[in-house]
Amino acid sequence: MKYVPREIVDEVNVTPVHPLVNFGYLIGTVVAAAVTVYVGLGVAGAQIAARLGPNAENRIGEVIFENVFAGMPLVQDGPELKYVQTLAESLRSDALKQRPDLKLHILEEPLPNAMVAAGGYVFITQGLLDEVESENELAFVLAHELGHYENRDNLRSLGRSLVFLSLNSALATTGVQLPPLLTGSMSLADLHYSRDQEQKADVYAFEMMYERYGHVDHTLDFFKRLNEQELDLGAADQLLEWQSTHPLTESRIEYLEALANKRGWSLEGEATALQKSRQIR
Repeated sequence: MKYVPREIVDEVNVTPVHPLVNFGYLIGTVVAAAVTVYVGLGVAGAQIAARLGPNAENRIGEVIFENVFAGMPLVQDGPELKYVQTLAESLRSDALKQRPDLKLHILEEPLPNAMVAAGGYVFITQGLLDEVESENELAFVLAHELGHYENRDNLRSLGRSLVFLSLNSALATTGVQLPPLLTGSMSLADLHYSRDQEQKADVYAFEMMYERYGHVDHTLDFFKRLNEQELDLGAADQLLEWQSTHPLTESRIEYLEALANKRGWSLEGEATALQKSRQIR
């Protein structure tokens, strides 16, 4: 019997999918895998750091304060500092009372801002104190920072940063250069993580304001004024939100007001005046 080879059909081994599409799938898979590993390592570092005991957290906080904040202009005493300290202490939850004590400082800086560091170090700028018009506004800002503190966001961020710094240093020693697409994707993942922390701290503070005042009116007045300024400057761009560690001010207001409506919290009520002692300079 004579063997007759099969006829070879032209293009039998040619994929019907365009090579560029296959290349795109390959790049997408590599980027997705790398970002997953990157985020996973960050989560692991964050979880480890969040489990630090109070003594270790205190030592970390002291080091950060001495190396970053001690040289900044700080308000050392006075009725305004005592008032803000008293207000912050009154906002401590039972869970926070088990953590290192609060160390509140006023930074003599004109830009309105507030932040919290490991070990209970809370910083609020003089610029923000000059901007707030009611205790409700000030209490919300302080409660937002305490929300970060209770959720251990400062420690989680520190753990993530150390992991990423170690990873980047290890890659640098091998001469490996990550492609811009990959580094950009990792940066967006970090920003999303940060915005998620901010939203959780907002909700924490909003809940605390309702429990404290029986309503949430005037709580967001500072942010409403800030939003008006951003709109005037054209800064309220949704695209910018993806490139920021914080949600847009307008988005924060809309989200929290929708939350209040969903939970039946009153959006109407009287503002609580700032204590007179705060006005003394």
